[in-house]
This record gives sequence, C-alpha cells and structure tokens, in this order.
Amino acid sequence: MENVNLKNVSHIMYPLDKLRSLSRPIAFGHYSAKNDVGGVTSWLERLLLRLHSDGVPVIVLLHHFGTDIDESSLSPRLSDAGISVEVEVRSSFTEENVSSILTFLNRSQPQIFLPQCLEAMYYAASIAGRVGLPWALSMRSDDPVYWAIAESVPPESSGGLMVGVSEYICNLAKEKHLAKYTHTVPSGTPISAHRASFSDTPFRVAFSGRVVEEQKRISLVLEAMSQACRRDSRIECWILGDGMDMTTSHQWVIDQGLGDRIHFLGRLEPSAVQAKLAQCQALLLMSDYEGLPVALLEAMAIGVVPVARSIPSGIPELVKNNETGLLVDHTPEQAATAIIHLANHPDLWLECSTASKLLVAENYSEEVCYQRWLNVISELCDRSTIRYPIPIPKKIPLPPVHPDLVGRDIRKPSLSDRVKAKLKRIYNRILFKTHIGERSAKS
Repeated sequence: MENVNLKNVSHIMYPLDKLRSLSRPIAFGHYSAKNDVGGVTSWLERLLLRLHSDGVPVIVLLHHFGTDIDESSLSPRLSDAGISVEVEVRSSFTEENVSSILTFLNRSQPQIFLPQCLEAMYYAASIAGRVGLPWALSMRSDDPVYWAIAESVPPESSGGLMVGVSEYICNLAKEKHLAKYTHTVPSGTPISAHRASFSDTPFRVAFSGRVVEEQKRISLVLEAMSQACRRDSRIECWILGDGMDMTTSHQWVIDQGLGDRIHFLGRLEPSAVQAKLAQCQALLLMSDYEGLPVALLEAMAIGVVPVARSIPSGIPELVKNNETGLLVDHTPEQAATAIIHLANHPDLWLECSTASKLLVAENYSEEVCYQRWLNVISELCDRSTIRYPIPIPKKIPLPPVHPDLVGRDIRKPSLSDRVKAKLKRIYNRILFKTHIGERSAKS
C-alpha cells in the first residue's frame, strides 16, 4: 500500500468480524518501566484496550527495565482489563532478549507480531518473519535508533512492512530505500469533552511529556518559560510529566526564583492529561527530533495552541504557522516571544485553537487511527503462513551492530551469563504470575 491521505479514512469500514474470529492471538512486544510516561506507551495502552474490548484476541510481552517487575506501570492496567500479559526482566545481552522473545512467540503462537521500540523485538520479528510470521516495523520517531533498526532489519526483506507515524517519516524511509511501500498511521488521540478557552489572567503554558534533556530539550523549554514569565507577569507554566532530569529541572527553576510561576505537576495518568491541559492556553515543545508527538495531538484536540520548534518531522504536518499554532526556531527567546504574542492576541489564539481542534478531529483522532491500524493488522493476518515452532538456533543470527546502537545492542554473553539470565527469566515469570494471582484474589 502506498502512503494514503488521512482524510475521509473514518468513512472506510474494516473487517473487525474477521479479526474477532482469529484462532490465534495478535502478539505485541514492548518495554516496561516504572512510572513510564512515554507517548508510545500511552498509545499502545489505548490500542490494546480498544482491541480487547472489541473482542480481538491479543497477548503482550513486556521486557522490563529494572529488577522488580512489580514496578511495571503498564502491565497491571492491561492485566486488570483481562489482557494476557507476560513480563520479563530485560537482559543486558541482545541474544538473550531475542531468544526469550522467540520462545514467547512459540509459547503463544500468534497470527502476527507487532513489536515496539526495542531492537531485540525487531530482530526477533525479522527471524520469525523469515518463516512466515508477518510483522511491522513501527517508526514512531525520527530518533536515530529507529533508523538504525530499520537499516539493520529492513522489514520487507523478512516478511514485514513499514508503518510510520507521519508522512515525513514514511517518505524519508522510501528515500533511504528502506521500504518500497509504507503505511502512515499516526498514534491518534481521544476526542474528549474537555475544551481549552482563552485566558490572560493567567495565560498558562504547559509542557507535557518526559522531563529529559535528550530529545525533549527540557533546558530550552524551561529557559523559554522563564523568559516569558519575566517579560510578562500574566504567564504561568506547568510541567506535566516525569523523567531523569526532573530533580535538576526543579532545582534550576527554584534557583531562578520562579518556583511560584513554573510548577511541576509530576506524572499524570493518561486519562487525566487532557483534563489538566484544558486549563492551559498553550503547549510548548522544543525537541531536537520527534515523530508525531502524542502530547501535541492531545493538546490540539482540545484547542490548546501549540508553540513548537520547527524541525524536520511530523510537527509541520500538524502545526501550520499562524493557522493551527506557532512555529519557532531553537532559541528560547523566539519561543518566549511567541508565547507572549499569543497572550496579547486573543483573536489569533481563537483562530489557531479552532483550526487545531478541527485538524485533529478530522485526521488524527483515536477513531480514525484505530481504523487504520485495523487495516494494517488485517493485511498482516492475510499474509500469515507461520507453522510453529519457530526454530531457535543456539547461535542467534543477528545483523552487525549498527554504529547508532553501540551501547544498546550488546552481544556475546558468556555461558555463565546465559545460565543466570535463564534462571532470572524463570524466577521473574513465576514471581509475575504470583503477583497477578494475588491481584486477582484481592479484586
């Protein structure tokens, strides 16, 4: 399938009945972490809950970052909904992770596999794809890691297909000769009853997402906010989310004497984000790279006007300057000026707010994007020729380590490392099943 314009997609009907009647489940693979506020996790949780509620059989494997699988923020919410979830502690070695994923696939025997984020998930998918298990490489960001994975295991060479969250990513994948055909499927966002309204007392600016310097450039966000606050007493700012740079960021704001103007609200449950954003007038985003940011979609869906750094990404597909928001360069000075300009021009704010809500409702709503995912899943299911078990060789065949994956993709565990990793997986699987049983007994 070539890239398809998103308009009018909501009028196309997809074969839910066929997916409900599958004799084998659809398998998903993802990472797990404590207090994860990532956009991919929020999107995946909504997709899995929707598929499950629509009667489509799904099963999930989570590779957990950390030693205590009880810290997984995603697995309890999925398990409580009745979705089958397995959680394993992520090994330090790629071969061990790939082997455990292939073992999971043999155990669950899915119709297709939809891995997310981790290189080991995609490596395992490419191995299984060569023996008939269809899969998709989900390009969710312009992160160099995603491009490195796509270059290491081009999906069309091993029974997979390419899915990108933006037209920009899909077109770039074709230019790089990583795929001949692509599916453009944004994450999508719920269209809630919440609505932002103009206010200049205060004019509230939000940042929503991971509080980190890498990619999100939280230092630029805070500097722009501080300049806006100093230049205009009506400006107030909220930081929604958590991350490894939270403590440093909070201390920087205190040191600037702006603790009463820039507030850190911490991590919010996905269902509460739009309610909090509805109390804001603008969303600030200064990232170095993005795909199609979920935070941007969530804000625009309720009429919060984005002030976003213009970078090669899906952002310009959403933010049309002076139409659906304001685009700025990498300098905090220009971002602060744009914020104050919006506060001083309620007519411009209203025009951008109205246009942004309409754009998201027509092209990027959760319903529109869910229908497109059903189409991708249906196409993959039609391709499935898998016969289990998938052969798992002692020496896992992996591509050479890509330069952009050095430090992430670690190979060659010793025999002792292999034994320890296997015992740890068995122990944690037992622990997880015990924990789930205790939760069920309490409920």
